[in-house]
Amino acid sequence: MQALLFTSIVLTMSGAPSHASSSSSAPALGQLQEGVRHMRGGHGESLLHDFLPLVKPADQPTSDPNGPALILVNYKLPREILERLWSNASVRVCADGAINRLYSSFDLEEDRSKYIPEYIRGDLDSVDDKVKDYYVEKGTKIVHDTDQDTTDLEKCMDLVNSLGYPMLQVIVLGAFGGRLDHEFSHYHVLYKYPDIKILLLSRNRSAFLLRSGSHKIRTECLGPTCGLIPLGAPCRKIETTGLKWDIHGESQLQIGSFVSTSNRIVEEEVEVTVSDPILWVSEFRVPESK
Repeated sequence: MQALLFTSIVLTMSGAPSHASSSSSAPALGQLQEGVRHMRGGHGESLLHDFLPLVKPADQPTSDPNGPALILVNYKLPREILERLWSNASVRVCADGAINRLYSSFDLEEDRSKYIPEYIRGDLDSVDDKVKDYYVEKGTKIVHDTDQDTTDLEKCMDLVNSLGYPMLQVIVLGAFGGRLDHEFSHYHVLYKYPDIKILLLSRNRSAFLLRSGSHKIRTECLGPTCGLIPLGAPCRKIETTGLKWDIHGESQLQIGSFVSTSNRIVEEEVEVTVSDPILWVSEFRVPESK
């Protein structure tokens, strides 16, 4: 049990940052929110988190017309994950400088031309002119936004919502590995849009929000370790099944007091019920093609 729960954590949370990641109420979520309502089902039903359909091989893409939105942010874009996510997405958006990353991911024009996003959004201060011209010529739409009180990821989330796609999931690729403040701004987005299922993803890492209620998490792509982190506010009660060290509501999880880290996934499906939103973090792996 010692590997699971640690006490006297010295990190404390003193409130949200005061600039681009400051807390504010989320905009109207339109069809995205409505789609999630339908997915919840009736009162007391668990919300399913199943990531295997998102990473089907590129030559076996999903036939779901309401596939996820894919947002690329400005950090490393692992090619093997990118190709699978791209083919299973219904719309693809680059956050500002991420378009440079996408362009440089391919050495051959034959390959690069297969990955043309529908949109680029941001203040464009970090976009190479040659790269921008290339994608505009290929049909990508540029949405220039100079608002300094929202992050590039927030801008892209608002763009996706404005498109009216009835999507049930948003995947953010390139979410980890860069500056720590950027990573926290990505966590901020999970909490700002709690009614949209957002998966933060990079090579071997993933995170998503478990809002208040019951959840079933398919684990084919997750693990072997995981953590449940109460960012921003305590989680007063949590119960789990399917973990090596299950939690049975015996302790409140709170930064500075009690958190769950270095747990291990032992079942194909993990069930989590929480009184308050909590962050799930774990490794992410792409299953081998069959």
